[in-house]
Amino acid sequence: MSKEFIAFMRNRASQPKLDSPAPNEDEWLSILSAASRAADHGNLTPWRFRVYEGEGRAKLGQIYWHHALSEVDSMPLNKEDAFIKKAYRAPTVLLVYAHIQDHPKVPAIEQIMAASAAAQQVLLGLNALGYGAMWRSGPACFTQKTKDLLSLKPNEQIIGLIYTGTPTEKQDLIREVELESHLTWVRD
Repeated sequence: MSKEFIAFMRNRASQPKLDSPAPNEDEWLSILSAASRAADHGNLTPWRFRVYEGEGRAKLGQIYWHHALSEVDSMPLNKEDAFIKKAYRAPTVLLVYAHIQDHPKVPAIEQIMAASAAAQQVLLGLNALGYGAMWRSGPACFTQKTKDLLSLKPNEQIIGLIYTGTPTEKQDLIREVELESHLTWVRD
């Protein structure tokens, strides 16, 4: 294993402040092809991707707005633009979701984990091409209303939204984790 690759992995950081440019179509195809090499029990390829660009992001903005309306009874209607603008925090947003299939040996949770692994591969691919990204989710991603707005089927589960573009601020790249509290060696 290359020490440079391990250093590359350690230096990936979420980038919340993003601007243009974002990946072009060829770059997205390259990234998503590589992401499709994620661990996948049963070779079910449960991951699905949708790229939202330009005014296509307004559909995502509607999700934030409808979630706010469902959470706050007296939400002022003049707040709609503020919620829709959340989808414009980056020039491109990638929706990652799992298409879950009935399978005798591969339960739904494993298919969701495979789609999550593909999402992590996307983050590494974006970083390798010099782009920044921020994986976002939250309560709005996990409602039936959101699934309806995105025309997702009952057997599909949102993994997250990956906001993508060029970082406008440098983030601290290495966040040290105290491994002793997260790691157990079992040798006997």
